[in-house]
Amino acid sequence: MSADALSFPTPGAGPQRITGASAATLCPPEIEIDLAVREPARVALTTALGLLDRDVDEAVGHAVSLVRRLTHSPVSFFGAVGPEVDHYKAIEGAGAPLADTRTMEGRTFCHYTHALGRTLVIDDTRAQSPWCDVPTVRTLGVAAYLGVPVRHQGQVVGSLCVIDQVPRRWGEQEIDLLEAMAQSIERELALRAALQVAREDMQRQAELVLERETLVANVLHDLATPMLSLQLSLAMLRKRHPGEADALAGLGHATDMLRELVGALNGRRLARASGTDAAPLPAEPAPPAKAGLIGRESQDPAPAAEEPATGPLALDAVLVDVARMVQPIAARDGLRLQTQLHSGGHVAVGRGELLRVAGNLLNNAMKFSRPGGTVTLASGRDAQPGWVWMAVRDEGVGMTPEEVARCTDRGYSNGKGRAHSTGLGLAIARQFAVEGGGELQVHSEVDRGTEVLIRWPDRRPVSQSGASWGTPAQSSTVG
Repeated sequence: MSADALSFPTPGAGPQRITGASAATLCPPEIEIDLAVREPARVALTTALGLLDRDVDEAVGHAVSLVRRLTHSPVSFFGAVGPEVDHYKAIEGAGAPLADTRTMEGRTFCHYTHALGRTLVIDDTRAQSPWCDVPTVRTLGVAAYLGVPVRHQGQVVGSLCVIDQVPRRWGEQEIDLLEAMAQSIERELALRAALQVAREDMQRQAELVLERETLVANVLHDLATPMLSLQLSLAMLRKRHPGEADALAGLGHATDMLRELVGALNGRRLARASGTDAAPLPAEPAPPAKAGLIGRESQDPAPAAEEPATGPLALDAVLVDVARMVQPIAARDGLRLQTQLHSGGHVAVGRGELLRVAGNLLNNAMKFSRPGGTVTLASGRDAQPGWVWMAVRDEGVGMTPEEVARCTDRGYSNGKGRAHSTGLGLAIARQFAVEGGGELQVHSEVDRGTEVLIRWPDRRPVSQSGASWGTPAQSSTVG
């Protein structure tokens, strides 16, 4: 008889009992018993249910204890067949070392209960083969055995058993009790499996919600810098071109509406995250630009050349545009923004991504700078051949080593900035650096400032021999 030919009752068919004498005529050779009980799908299911680990199972232990007391048996246990040994999730009445290890090698009566898939009732194990040949008859003195299979999803995954050291006739009430407790364990396993499925589904839903929230947070975060720059630039234009007040008013109104909308969206997002009805974050007003900080006509770097439609980006040319974008914010906060762009390199990243990440890093540096301080946007060639870098440096409050270690964690903020921080800027920058084949480094010293540096492989076209596509290396002061 092959392992596939063994009889397994269908779920819900009700308990089926077989005595030792009847079972002996149905038993296949020992090797086929081993194949049946160690079938990979059965072992995998048993493992997934946690029946092959060393953890104590309170519910199974309660059933094992109860059947031992009510049947007046010396030993009771719940056994599950693993790939190499039997595991006893709970056992009572056994001596050392079995009580300590709760595992056993070799053929046991549980194997027959598993393979036959029926309640196995043996009044005298020594009366006939194969029962008298089972090793535990000699090693443990098993003279009588009563075992009930425990199923899950149609597979036998364990057996609830009692044994005696002397032959005994198992009564109907004892068999009924064991079968009822086995069904109780089956219901417990089914409930646990259902709860696990529910937990996994909840986890998947939570991951989807987090993914959506992260996307919204990233978008809102990335919009903040260009919106503020636009608002400040409009304020400057109103002063310089009073005759265009009507035209600028419409643009200003649209900008204010967009800023309020983003603030409201961010407020609702934070309220959902905290479970409260938090008010939306107020739109930050744009104060008038301070005198002496804007003279941009004479201080702006040369215009950046057009980027190629495809291929690596000229790093310095894009960083020029970033400096232009954030200059109004630096002017508003009384900061000196300077550029030191000397990389002459090209990087394999998206222009929009580079604009927003570099802009966010500059905006972040300004939040942690003191009025009158300098914020530097720099680039250069790395000490490692074939690599280039960009860096944002400030002279602000700085960070402790512990804060540096956490500063790229999503949502982390040490609260030292002059304005609200979502804790997303450095996390986004790190992800951006890695996706571009590079890395992000943070160096900081308390009360002396911080440098955030991103390194990339230089992707200059082969036809370019030292010259970059866009604007050549530049060094200037903006604002």
